[in-house]
Amino acid sequence: MLNIFQLFTKPPEIKDIPLKPYLLEFSLNRLALGIDNIRIDVHISPQLQKALQKTVFFIVIKHSQTEIFFREYSKKNCKSEKDALKTICAAALSDGINRAKAEGEIQIDYLGQAALAKLFREEVKNQYKKLVAHFEPLGLSYELSRRHTEAELRKVRDKLAIIKLTKNRIIQMAGAELFQIITDIQTDNLRNMRETNFQAEQILPPIFFNNPLLHTDNPTDDFFLIEEYVLMGQRSKDPDNYNNVKAIIYDLLEKTDLRQRHKKEIGLSNKSKRANGQFSADAGGHDFDEWIMEPENIDRMLNVFDSRKQYKNAKKEKKPKAILLKMKERLKIQRRLLNLFYRKFKKSGLLDQLVASFEMKTVYGIYCPPIAPCKIKEFLTDFWSRKFITYQLKSRKNAHGAAFKIAPLKKTVSIIQGLSAADKKAHLLNFLRQFSRYHRDLYNFRLLKEAMELINFVNTEKDILLSRGNRSLFEFLLPSERVKEEKPVSNHVIIKADIRGSMKINNIMRSKGLNPASLFSLNFFDPIAAILLDYDASKVFIEGDAIILSIIENQDTPEGWYSVARACGLAIRMLQIVHSYNMKNRENNLPLLEIGIGISHSPGSPTYLFDGDSRIMISPAINMADRLSECNKRIHKFLTDHDPLFNLFVFKNVFRSENDEDTDDLYMRYNVNGIELDSSGFNKLSKEITLHPITYSSAKNKKIKLYSGKVPTLSGNYQPIVIREDIITEIHPEKFEILGNTFNKYYEVCTHRQIYEFAENKVE
Repeated sequence: MLNIFQLFTKPPEIKDIPLKPYLLEFSLNRLALGIDNIRIDVHISPQLQKALQKTVFFIVIKHSQTEIFFREYSKKNCKSEKDALKTICAAALSDGINRAKAEGEIQIDYLGQAALAKLFREEVKNQYKKLVAHFEPLGLSYELSRRHTEAELRKVRDKLAIIKLTKNRIIQMAGAELFQIITDIQTDNLRNMRETNFQAEQILPPIFFNNPLLHTDNPTDDFFLIEEYVLMGQRSKDPDNYNNVKAIIYDLLEKTDLRQRHKKEIGLSNKSKRANGQFSADAGGHDFDEWIMEPENIDRMLNVFDSRKQYKNAKKEKKPKAILLKMKERLKIQRRLLNLFYRKFKKSGLLDQLVASFEMKTVYGIYCPPIAPCKIKEFLTDFWSRKFITYQLKSRKNAHGAAFKIAPLKKTVSIIQGLSAADKKAHLLNFLRQFSRYHRDLYNFRLLKEAMELINFVNTEKDILLSRGNRSLFEFLLPSERVKEEKPVSNHVIIKADIRGSMKINNIMRSKGLNPASLFSLNFFDPIAAILLDYDASKVFIEGDAIILSIIENQDTPEGWYSVARACGLAIRMLQIVHSYNMKNRENNLPLLEIGIGISHSPGSPTYLFDGDSRIMISPAINMADRLSECNKRIHKFLTDHDPLFNLFVFKNVFRSENDEDTDDLYMRYNVNGIELDSSGFNKLSKEITLHPITYSSAKNKKIKLYSGKVPTLSGNYQPIVIREDIITEIHPEKFEILGNTFNKYYEVCTHRQIYEFAENKVE
């Protein structure tokens, strides 16, 4: 019996349970301090501040239920103001993201978000004060006016009393609705922009601002806890106080193999992050916090109920034995771990407390206020406290002046006493979920609170000029609020698209009595011209069978520092246009177009010649793009059996050297409906957007290196791109024999749908 009991009580190993750590990088420690040498100077868009005041005014009216006292309020107006504020906030935060990208400092983006959060919190409290200030003189004016009845006066006074009584609730509800705007912006408007510019682990999760603790001045208030999380004790002697619960969970997890897992997976990296100030010192800093603060981990470790259902369903569906065995083993681990928690919580007196915390939710509102929620929990859990609390209830009246009834409380006691062990385990599981949320939200709140305390809003012209002059001002403005000035060119990119066999197409069309000029114009030049604006591209010049385009970058305009990325996106769209028109041409027995595209980046500005009023661009990138867009005729005929997923292959002429004076035939290309990006362009692209390296196995089991990213267009959309990196091979120019690899690489902008589907699945 002893061996069986020891086996039963032995903590299970959870190394095979797929837990996810909650890791968050957030700090402002690298940003320059402002003019007071204590805080960070921030200037928020004046238009945003005005829109915020109006929006919060409507939201506070809504949650205080005072709509009938304000003629300008309507649901339609409230929604309209919220939508306008959302657009303005997205623009201001976009400005911060661009500045963060320009300076290579993610903390500028964090600062913008923290500043917006601080501004939102302050404005909710300001508008609540204005609401109270509106009603106090209103009651006096009703009292002095002969036009208003006694009933109307009483109505105003009652409403003012309710507004003051429900202050915390109004502020909480208004704050939650307002902060939902920040959450929506993060997920809907700015997610792609951040993913394009920053690493995934650097981006703040949406739950960082979707935090109830941001809307209360007392995170331990009984009413707040019971409505948003779960009621916990506040006294040091209470077994269910926050610190005691946390210590018990730490102790239980210490008995498992989680510490070894922590050291292996994230322990060392987190120590270095804390040393760099990326974690709050007040957060506790326990090794298990990363696991506890992820609520889904509670279910992964302990949710026997859900796992049992999944296992039964899998058996009904006759899943493979290996899957069933794995599910059964996980269920066994969860059951043992849940029993371990259950026994510990029961022995420490916590179980009765948390069960009562959940069961009282349906009745506590009858008695609270005036009775504190913790007293109701005492009634449900402590026999000796019931008489005293009963006496308190009998000596008081409820909000309607009637005596309190004890029957609902006695019924709840009976319900608790009748709960089975399984019911109590379900309550324990739910409690741990809510505790995990509270633990995480408290951690996030402390991080954000520290950041908000560091922010100094600078609004006077004198302070703005002083801080800006000292280069210590962080501004988050709308495009219309920034001073417009011509900026020097810092980079430029050339895109050349060359039509293959244009003379042959011309002869075929003329032999049929058709117009080749209209074919090129309608199928190529005109539709391409229609999309240039979305990529901030301009025409350099057009030849009979080619088009050369440019994208210019200017200094101090980080919102436009995507020249190579947009060139790649534009090139993909150009090929899509050609492909769609080729489908129509094939149906109408017209010649098909084949093109090759070259993209070349050059730092600095191009030079210009002027022919009268015409400006002619001169740049080495034009010559390079011309070479990249070429296709060697002999290689074209030779290379028929190639991987259909790719359209570009580059070879080096074994008989030529980089040192030769004439290097025109140094490289031989197959570029049929392909896009080649030069190495300078690829290096620039890797700085413009976040590229995710992935490996693709071809049909011949060749490992191909790909890079996946997103291109931001001027219209606000994000276009996926995939770049293939490959080695240039040496080739005999006469025999077309592959002789070996060089040390040089080439880059293809991929266009095949299968590659994009593969990349999307890999990155996700």
